[in-house]
Amino acid sequence: MPATVFALVLAASAALAVRPATAAVAATLQGLLWVAVVAALAVAAARATADRAAWALFASGTAVLVLARLALYAAAGSPLVDPVVLERHGSLVLATLLGYPLFYAAQVALLRRRLHRVRSPWLDGALAVLLLAAACSALFLDPLQRATGMGAVTIAAAVARPSMDVLMAVYALTTCSLLGWRPDRRLPLVAAAFTVLAAADVTDLLRLAGAAGPAAAGAAAGPVAVAVDVARLCAGALLVLAARQPAPRLPRRHAEGWPVLLAPVGVLLGSVALLLVDRWSRLPDAAVVLTFAAVGGVTVKVALAFDELIRLLGSARQAVTDDLTGLANRRALFQRLAGAAAGGRDTGLLLVDLNRFKEVNDTLGHHRGDDLLRAVAARLTGCLPQEALLTRLGGDEFAVVLPGAGIADGHRVAEDVLTALAEPFTVGGLAVHVGASIGVAATGAAQQAAGPVPGGDAELLRQADTAMYVAKRAGGGVAVYDEAVDRAARDRLALLDDLRAGIAAGQLVLHYQPQVDLRTGGVVGMEALVRWQHPQHGLLPPAAFLDLAEERGLMTSITEEVLRQAVAEAVRWREAGRPLRVAVNLATSCLLDAALPGRVRDVVAAAGLDPRALVLEITETTLMSDPERSRRTVAGLLGTGAGVSIDDYGTGYSSLAYLRDLPAVELKLDRTFTARAARDERSAAIVAGTADLAHSLGMRLLAEGVEDAATLHRLGELGVDETQGYHHARPMPAGQVLGWLEQRGSAARGGRRPPAPVR
Repeated sequence: MPATVFALVLAASAALAVRPATAAVAATLQGLLWVAVVAALAVAAARATADRAAWALFASGTAVLVLARLALYAAAGSPLVDPVVLERHGSLVLATLLGYPLFYAAQVALLRRRLHRVRSPWLDGALAVLLLAAACSALFLDPLQRATGMGAVTIAAAVARPSMDVLMAVYALTTCSLLGWRPDRRLPLVAAAFTVLAAADVTDLLRLAGAAGPAAAGAAAGPVAVAVDVARLCAGALLVLAARQPAPRLPRRHAEGWPVLLAPVGVLLGSVALLLVDRWSRLPDAAVVLTFAAVGGVTVKVALAFDELIRLLGSARQAVTDDLTGLANRRALFQRLAGAAAGGRDTGLLLVDLNRFKEVNDTLGHHRGDDLLRAVAARLTGCLPQEALLTRLGGDEFAVVLPGAGIADGHRVAEDVLTALAEPFTVGGLAVHVGASIGVAATGAAQQAAGPVPGGDAELLRQADTAMYVAKRAGGGVAVYDEAVDRAARDRLALLDDLRAGIAAGQLVLHYQPQVDLRTGGVVGMEALVRWQHPQHGLLPPAAFLDLAEERGLMTSITEEVLRQAVAEAVRWREAGRPLRVAVNLATSCLLDAALPGRVRDVVAAAGLDPRALVLEITETTLMSDPERSRRTVAGLLGTGAGVSIDDYGTGYSSLAYLRDLPAVELKLDRTFTARAARDERSAAIVAGTADLAHSLGMRLLAEGVEDAATLHRLGELGVDETQGYHHARPMPAGQVLGWLEQRGSAARGGRRPPAPVR
């Protein structure tokens, strides 16, 4: 459609230029072309996927202009309108101005859709209109009155057209600048359309004044008149072309920076220029009045801008201030750190976490906790250096930025903070004591241990946070960031991720260590000991990962996997004619899991193993973590038919109450007594006494850690029932158990010890 419109315009222009047409033919041709332009705009607006309302307004404004212009042509009987017709039909001249409010509304709609907030856009437009009206009055009012004899109202209406055109073009260009000159091809086309229209209307004014071409009615259209008509049609075609362009998908932005000031500054400079001209060459009174009105509008605009500045300052302060304490917040912290980094200065950072704050909240209520935080903020403010920035990060956590400080300076300030917090706070009439755990980190050349911080502000905060947790684990005080400790923590975290994946991937494997009956010398059981076949680090012992698993809540998953493998292996032994029991260790978290007995019952039943062939080993320390809950879980385990063994007996609390209340089947004597039994009579007496106690309670006594024949012989003399240790065999993979048992039987028949299993 735009191409068709341009083709029609160019063809008509060429025809008029080569062979002047009669007035009727020219009017009819222009009318048809304008109808085509309006129709094309209406179709483009209907098909627009974005900003449809704006393009509908452009189409409506163009239709108003076209109707008013065609009415003037009809009144004049020719497209060449003369001053007499304009004066006689002043209402039609005024009607041509009614399209511009629609154009202006369309441009405001385009702007508002892309800016979050546009204050007083109508005022900017009014200022531009006043200045343009003043300038046009100064330039055209007197010359037009002298040349045409038209009245002031008619002249003002005629002069307003090019003024409005310039305003529309400037507004489109200003919108481009406000949007950062984004690739929106529609706005430059709109600006070009109104620039062409302004040039056409100014030329028409000059023609009315007799300065360019004929102005008399009925005269043949000369080259200037043809150029004016063609330019107006081209302006309409440019609007159609703009409406057909795809709308870019741009995020909404805030109007900020110098483009916001374009309208008031431009109007003020133009007004000053007109007033200076008035000093040397008297301007019409209307131009002077309009100029002073524009200056007054600029004053209103400045007042609005000042109010907006105050609002922005208030919003900016709120954005970097903690509501509760009035201190700076996390946003302000990062701004200060970024500023220090940009200036190349060393920067120290303290992270302060209050101790026992949760007790205050839980005991006295959250409102008292808020009172305490405000009191802490006030006290810290008084003990810090003047250049320090104290911020509250949230909860009971504070941070201190120390510009130009290194590790040593940060440690000294941290000690001052601890001293300030050592004094009690009065909260709700009570004296409340809070300590703190403080982490110290620094960046720049002054950082001693860790070197420059490569990750910027967030990395510095992470380092301080790491040091703070070191201090918290130590019970409070000050800790300085240590790269070695941090690396170890990261390695543990990486190992934890690997462990989670390894459990799911079946990387846990079991090794088994025999348990031997001292009376018969036969193997009666195997203890299952978990290992981790890590893809990179190889076979890892339990000490390398079980503590981490217990700390991070993975012991339940590990225990289930160990149970499944151990029970399945015990079934294979029985199928091979080796009815051995299997022992599995339970961690503290397992005994706190009320669902454990049910899972044990399910695993044993699924494998088809006699539950009496399963022994679950627990330690006294494990039982003490939560005695009542642990007892309930142990009772549930006993209900499955499995046996319970009290592991590491003699090293924990050795409470006889547990032996009384828990019907365990086995006591497992710790290796510290086993190793010394052959040479220390006191240790031997403890072993003998423990054996008597176990037998009296209907339990067997198993001694672990047996490493030589002398110890084995002495334990037999002291009444130990079963033994386990390197003297019999080291822990071996599941695939070697049956072979080792066969070799041991052959060696026993031949009077020799079996060979050690392959590790």
